[in-house]
Amino acid sequence: MKNIIIAILSVIAVTVFAGCTQQIIKQEQGVKLQPGSYSDIILDPKAPVVTENFRSVEELTAFIKANSRGPNYGYAMAGGVRMMAESAMPDAAMTKASPTAADSIAREFSETNNQVAGVDEADTTKTDGEYIYTVSNGIVYIVKAYPGEDAKVEYKIRLEDAMPQGLFVYGDRLAVFGDYQNYEWLRKSGFSPRSGMTFFNVYDTSDKANPKLLKEYKFEGSYFNARMMEGDIYFIARSSPTARPIPMPIIMEGLDVRNVAIDRVFYYNIPYNNPQFVTVHAIGIDNAELLDSQTVAVEDSQVMYMSEKNIYITYTEYINEWQIRQKALEELVRDRIPQADKDLIEKIKSTDDDVLSRYEKEQKIYDIYQNYVYYLPADEQEELEDDVEDLVKKKMDEYEYLQFTVINKLGVSRGKITVEGNGKVPGRIMNQFSMDESGSHFRIATTIDQVWTYMSKRPTESTNNVYVLDDGMNIVGKLEGLAETEQIYSTRFIDDRLYMVTFRQVDPFFVIDLSDPKKPKELGQLKIPGFSRYLHPYDKDTIIGIGQEATDSGRIKGLKISLFDVRDVSKPKEVAKFVTEERYAQSTALFEHKAFLFDRDKELLVIPAYSYDYGPWERGGSAGAGYNGAFVFNIRKDGIELRGLIDHSQSSQLYWQPMVERSLWINELLYTKSLSLIRINRIDNLASVKNVTLESTPIGIKVY
Repeated sequence: MKNIIIAILSVIAVTVFAGCTQQIIKQEQGVKLQPGSYSDIILDPKAPVVTENFRSVEELTAFIKANSRGPNYGYAMAGGVRMMAESAMPDAAMTKASPTAADSIAREFSETNNQVAGVDEADTTKTDGEYIYTVSNGIVYIVKAYPGEDAKVEYKIRLEDAMPQGLFVYGDRLAVFGDYQNYEWLRKSGFSPRSGMTFFNVYDTSDKANPKLLKEYKFEGSYFNARMMEGDIYFIARSSPTARPIPMPIIMEGLDVRNVAIDRVFYYNIPYNNPQFVTVHAIGIDNAELLDSQTVAVEDSQVMYMSEKNIYITYTEYINEWQIRQKALEELVRDRIPQADKDLIEKIKSTDDDVLSRYEKEQKIYDIYQNYVYYLPADEQEELEDDVEDLVKKKMDEYEYLQFTVINKLGVSRGKITVEGNGKVPGRIMNQFSMDESGSHFRIATTIDQVWTYMSKRPTESTNNVYVLDDGMNIVGKLEGLAETEQIYSTRFIDDRLYMVTFRQVDPFFVIDLSDPKKPKELGQLKIPGFSRYLHPYDKDTIIGIGQEATDSGRIKGLKISLFDVRDVSKPKEVAKFVTEERYAQSTALFEHKAFLFDRDKELLVIPAYSYDYGPWERGGSAGAGYNGAFVFNIRKDGIELRGLIDHSQSSQLYWQPMVERSLWINELLYTKSLSLIRINRIDNLASVKNVTLESTPIGIKVY
């Protein structure tokens, strides 16, 4: 929670679109100043959070103006925009095409390394067992991949003024999406976005050599994330709300322009500092139909997790001591200032919100209070400062924590989206693996960072915590104070357990029991040098950790893969490990789980690996050219062995950057993909089968 005192809605005229499926809203001519809004609200950290939806365009516009910290420029929309009402949305309950049986006949293949079974994550490389679909240099490639000897580029989808960032494949349907950049075309269509636009294209790939574009959408906002479940894609865009004639996010289907329905735009009864729109669009990939769109006003959006029932979008919120100090001074001086200053403050508050934003009003009002203090006698200034310190301390003591993760929850079912609520827990999260849903409970692991304040007497060391929330986003169980002075580096929820790694100088590997949601408890821990950035289950009793080796003092030594045996939960142990000889060896799999390829039956583990040798001049360095490609391991329950490197140094990327982006397998073949190259090797002996070249982007320098 932020302690900035923010205005929210007062008395607003409500326009009800009863029985109306669409309405044309045209830009009014001329400028009409309106009374400004400015209401101080004292934030109660313990107050329940309620989800509400806007009932009219006027109400939403007033909300945007009252809570914005910047100018509210209105963008013209020539000819008007169709106002969508709820009844205008198509029915989500439609028959969906399933992947055809022919797609998997006599072939087995790997899928994206998804966090939740049944919930497919958007990625830049996908396969259906015969073809690979991948993005490189802004081009979408359809590559005939199997048999390996016949591999070739079958088709290239070139998208003008668009940057593809994700794909989904479902039978003979291909979804391609990302950010759209042709603002001139958008202006000609009658809309000028403030927060960018995303595109979403669906293709029929029945004929891989000649795919057909079925539908193209453009959504207001920048691309955030996407998931697919049973053929329904949940596509998420972020945008900054603007007080224009149509403040709801815009949807374009071809040249048809409309907006998210007003009754599908939601907010929470919390003070907003500078709200952001998160819009979730549900699209049925079979018929490429837009099934639903819901917008939520949040403070920010950073990390997303999706279960089979809900989407959770989080951000970190900080209590700002300086802002608390500002409000304390205003509270103490408010009744002392001359009447002329009071009148001026009221004029500032009542100024049209289009003329002065909320942030500008706050600054002008604070300047008046500061100016008054500046001319006080020295002894009165000192006395006032003491009073401010006392009041700040009192206000700071109201907060048990100064850092929170805010969780926005949206329900999903068969292409329908519902806004379920909002909750918060102390601390910040690491990534999407910090969250998990089990039954009706939501579990989350956080780090409360080291804090220094002028007033607080609370401990300043970092701590780590686990919280369990019920279906209404209320905390029902917690385990706090783990690994003081350290921070979470990786987490993995598996059934009723949480495996968690923290690090400062050594790597405590925790096993935490979550079988009783109200009483999480630590079962055991193991302290070893180094740390794991990503945890992955080998089986129910064995965990793979990928990270870096370190000395007892915390100095990094090399890329490390560990196998943890957790059969005895009270005494987890590291049963095997691999550490590179190269101190600076790295892998993108440390931070991108989709680059991690594992198959237990094949005893196969593949990760991108690169090492740029800094030479003998650095202590511990050695002469040599380093390497860039993919490590292939043989991995068993009690051992891990490096089999070799699939070299991608010939790929046209800068040599100090990682080359390999993704790996996958089809039957007996391993495919590793870098920016301009797909290499095909046999899994059994890693013998090269074929290379498929993709287009590369010239660097503008003649290369010899």
